[in-house]
Amino acid sequence: MSAVAETTGRPAALVAGASSGIGAAVAGRLAARGHAVALVGRREAELKEVAESIRTGGGTALPLALDLAEPGAPAEAVAATAAALGPVGVLVCSAGAIRLAAIHETEERHWERQVRVNLTVPFLLAREVLPGMRERRHGWIVNIGSGVGSEVVPGSGGYGVSKHAVERLTELVHEENRDLGIRAVTVAPGWVATRLAARPADLGVPEDEVLDAEDIADTVAWLLDRPARMSVGPLVRVEPTASRAAAGDAMTRHLTRARAEGAGPIAKESR
Repeated sequence: MSAVAETTGRPAALVAGASSGIGAAVAGRLAARGHAVALVGRREAELKEVAESIRTGGGTALPLALDLAEPGAPAEAVAATAAALGPVGVLVCSAGAIRLAAIHETEERHWERQVRVNLTVPFLLAREVLPGMRERRHGWIVNIGSGVGSEVVPGSGGYGVSKHAVERLTELVHEENRDLGIRAVTVAPGWVATRLAARPADLGVPEDEVLDAEDIADTVAWLLDRPARMSVGPLVRVEPTASRAAAGDAMTRHLTRARAEGAGPIAKESR
């Protein structure tokens, strides 16, 4: 156990996709709660910035520049976290890849990339941390899904399919481990103002009607504060109040606008 865990009573946390957006916000919130946090992602410079911000606030952060989609990287991330900070007691999977396109327009390599990042990486990370959690009879696994995973949105392609599948993965982890003190939840946000999402101004929506990354960090912190006797989820949807900022409608308008402007498939990654 790390010195931080011994002092605060909080287990070490690993946040995948921690270099920006929701992952960075969740990592900062966990550190503020007293968790020593491993920050995992591809963009080393941004990871170091997030880590420095956490340390400035008195927290403990370990940046790990890894592409979790590469073979062996999830196991390496968990092993490095355990060696430096202690066993992973909180796993948050926020890494994401998105390429919006109709199914007939989706290339096989783009499909496989989204499934790998959005579904297989959370599976591999869960597989690595679950044996220790089961032995200790305590743990949290939080997967960041999407409101689009619970809706059929034409054009959401491999992103919508993989986010829907991660909900079932989380349900399985929950049911297989709930009697061992382990809780698994998918937090499925609607429209959040991050680099992965459309800009509110482009769709005529005021910025203050769209969620921000801190809203999702608040939700994760709230979940972790639930007493051991309470199970929430395993799917928790977090949507903007305004109907014009709903995830499915926003994505549909975003795709319609892109097609009208002659743009090809919309591709972004946050890892």
